[in-house]
Amino acid sequence: MKKTPAWDLLTLTVCRIDPAETRFNWFPGNLSEEDGKSLEQNGILIPLLLQAVPGKKYRIIDGFKRISWLTSNNTASDQKQQETPIPCFILPESMPEREATNIRLETLSTSSGNFSGIQIGRVLKQLQDSDFTTEEIADQVLPRLGLKPSARLVRQLLDLHNVLKTMTLPESLLRLGSEDLLPLLKFSQSALPDLAALSERMEVGGKKWRNLLQVLDEVSRLREMSADEVLKLPEILEIIGRSSLQAPVRYRLLKQQLDTWRYPELNDLRQRFEQGRQRLNLSQRITLEIDPYFENDDLTLSLKIRSVQELRKHLKDLANAVPDIQEENSEDVWKELFTLLQED
Repeated sequence: MKKTPAWDLLTLTVCRIDPAETRFNWFPGNLSEEDGKSLEQNGILIPLLLQAVPGKKYRIIDGFKRISWLTSNNTASDQKQQETPIPCFILPESMPEREATNIRLETLSTSSGNFSGIQIGRVLKQLQDSDFTTEEIADQVLPRLGLKPSARLVRQLLDLHNVLKTMTLPESLLRLGSEDLLPLLKFSQSALPDLAALSERMEVGGKKWRNLLQVLDEVSRLREMSADEVLKLPEILEIIGRSSLQAPVRYRLLKQQLDTWRYPELNDLRQRFEQGRQRLNLSQRITLEIDPYFENDDLTLSLKIRSVQELRKHLKDLANAVPDIQEENSEDVWKELFTLLQED
């Protein structure tokens, strides 16, 4: 049986640790406020994980955020920072790179919420370059990142890394998880800069972002245009370019415009329903709604009432002729609306 080299537990000062060696700094970022307060009050309690490097300072395997916090702590002088004693586990310099990589994997939390898709792609590429097979990455690495073990997913994430690595990405994309980034693989390389700009402008992620990309892809196929050409259509540019719109409103308007192109027959039904609703000239305290996808044969009529008298008035208005429209009564309009519901 292969003998595993022993680890040493030493107390080192910051000046003996090389902060520039960042090969294993897979998920850079800052400590949480809670962890920062704990360090400030108690110092480092859990040892850092380092590896001896011949003729050089020790390199960090795990503990980048804590070292960064210590060296950027404005309450201590530079000399005090450099002389701060830190407990460290030391991996022997004879340990193979692959084994050190496996140990680094074991230090990861299994919550994928901490990892962006861009960061995961970079890690998988590094592992691939270290001769990890696709199957090894799928079985041993993805579960440590909170992802399902899948060789296909590994290939997709590596493809995503390769298409995005040459781009300057906005913070909006850097924050997205793998699930939100993978739909970008549907689009051509030429469309990616416009999609990155769209992400920055829309300020959405998760299901909303994925739905937006799905509809954009469908519109692109139906109109036989590239996605970047669709995004340059006047109707889209007008919505994206309006600086006065808040992000939720901009998203809703853009999604509605894309849905109009994606479902022209459905859009026609919606317009005809809206015209009929306006012809009814209902009171502001009476609302009439319909299933947005016309999958239900029911209309939903809602009345706001404060008294029996107001209820009687609403019912009377609904039964009477439509005001300001000659030779037309509300019953005819209602019949048209119900006929609309029965269309295939």
